[in-house]
Amino acid sequence: MKKRFGILRILASILKILGVVVAALSVLGGLISFVMSFAGTDLFAAMGLDSVSGIFVGILGSFVMIVAGLLYAVMLYGYGELLMLMISIEENTFRTVTLLEDVTKEEK
Repeated sequence: MKKRFGILRILASILKILGVVVAALSVLGGLISFVMSFAGTDLFAAMGLDSVSGIFVGILGSFVMIVAGLLYAVMLYGYGELLMLMISIEENTFRTVTLLEDVTKEEK
């Protein structure tokens, strides 16, 4: 049987790959932000924060960046899996219909 819904399969694969890439980039960005919170106190001083507040804001910002990025990555990956699930449901339904048609033809 020919595979149907080729574009949806490609889209599901792209979404899953994007989910992995976003997860990696969010962790990398969070780690860079975490390191910069300790190293770049001049940046926070330019914003009007002292060094202790700047470190706290940097740590909190990096934590939020990691959590939000990972949530977004899980959603992207989940949408790709959802598309694959819908395709599988359609394939199984199509196979069931053809099987039932064959069974009813044999009974007649």
